[in-house]
Amino acid sequence: MESDIELMLRTKSGDDGAFSELMRRHYKGVVNYIYRFTNRRDNSEDLAQEVFLRIYRSAGQYKPEAKFSTWLYKIATNVSLTYVKKKGNNSLSLDEIDDSGDATGNPALDIADDIIYRKEIMGVIFEAMESLPEREKVAILLCKYEGLSYEEVAHVLECTVGAVKAYVHRGRMKLIERLKPYLSEGGDYGV
Repeated sequence: MESDIELMLRTKSGDDGAFSELMRRHYKGVVNYIYRFTNRRDNSEDLAQEVFLRIYRSAGQYKPEAKFSTWLYKIATNVSLTYVKKKGNNSLSLDEIDDSGDATGNPALDIADDIIYRKEIMGVIFEAMESLPEREKVAILLCKYEGLSYEEVAHVLECTVGAVKAYVHRGRMKLIERLKPYLSEGGDYGV
């Protein structure tokens, strides 16, 4: 199997099939990242397409100096930041929440209660993430949810590895403080 860098270099030389394979590999991850960043499922697909359009358009300038995924998430971060700054904070609609689940008792009431509870928790988490400074939010999203290394995140944020570690630590502490009323007593917050 070809590496992402090899596929991108083939894309650079005009191979659209290589670009399609890159999209197949990374599209879902980019959509999920953008959704976590913007809290808008309805726009995540459009923004992911914008990310891949930018990659395709800039293929000629691509230089394999870092992992492809690092470059990809840098573009996804920029697209997400632009969207958030332009649109502002948008709340989650009930229609966006998956209302499937195990219902007991009155199914209609159980589902409605579950939807309301999940909407509240998702809103609280999103507000907590939105309250973080931009670099802390990006560092946490990329390290925790996208699995990028500190070095890769440092490349995305154009800072040192030490700065990324500080962003993640400070951001986690702020999230824990904001989310304490919703967290278990065990202390393992998973943030």
